[in-house]
Amino acid sequence: MGWLAVYQREILILKKKIGNMGYVFSATISPFIYLLAFGLGLGGRVEVDGGYLPFLVSGIAGITVMMNSFQQTASSVSVGKLYFHTFQSVVLSPVRPAEVVLGIVLAGVVRGLVFGALIFVMAWGVFGAISLAVPGIAGAVVGAFCFSAMGTVTGLLVKHPDDVALVNNFFITPMTFFGGSFFPLQNLPSWLAAVAGLFPIGSLNFLLRTSSWDIAAWKAIGVLSSLTGIFFAASVWIYSSYSE
Repeated sequence: MGWLAVYQREILILKKKIGNMGYVFSATISPFIYLLAFGLGLGGRVEVDGGYLPFLVSGIAGITVMMNSFQQTASSVSVGKLYFHTFQSVVLSPVRPAEVVLGIVLAGVVRGLVFGALIFVMAWGVFGAISLAVPGIAGAVVGAFCFSAMGTVTGLLVKHPDDVALVNNFFITPMTFFGGSFFPLQNLPSWLAAVAGLFPIGSLNFLLRTSSWDIAAWKAIGVLSSLTGIFFAASVWIYSSYSE
């Protein structure tokens, strides 16, 4: 149960941050601005099956899950390791590497799901009820695991807290705008759509928008699960060989 202590440590930090309403505001303001700008500005101009607004809300919820699962996890690990030097106390503990990583990743999952749910609530308050089927809920959970594990790898690898911004610029930002969150991938040139189709956010967005467990949905879950396993294994290996 060593993972539980690590998880509780991360959640305690999250509770203190959530107690500061400025943290909640800063974590949700950008997605909400995207929601208003694209929803009000393009709502009647983009043709999507089922309507553009539900399409947009699901995409922005996916972005929110991705950003909070990845960025907050990467920042928590890197800042604790390089700035506050609290991560060293975890390294010196008798908790096994896999359990340490599990605790960190689970806390990232909670962060992603909490703020992703807030976006759905805000969208419901502004635009009315937005439906979310079981595949979407499963996709949000598995997607949060995937991006949280990716954030753990990043946090363990970076040599300076600002290096997380480099990963954001080269990986997270392209996934944000070319992962099918704001417009269908079919609207992109064929070569760019093929590249964007490899992004994990694309699988997450698809699951958030689908209503049934068909072959495509299971394929999307498989992609996210496989990436989660790869990132998790990489995190355990990096942590096991960690030294000052």
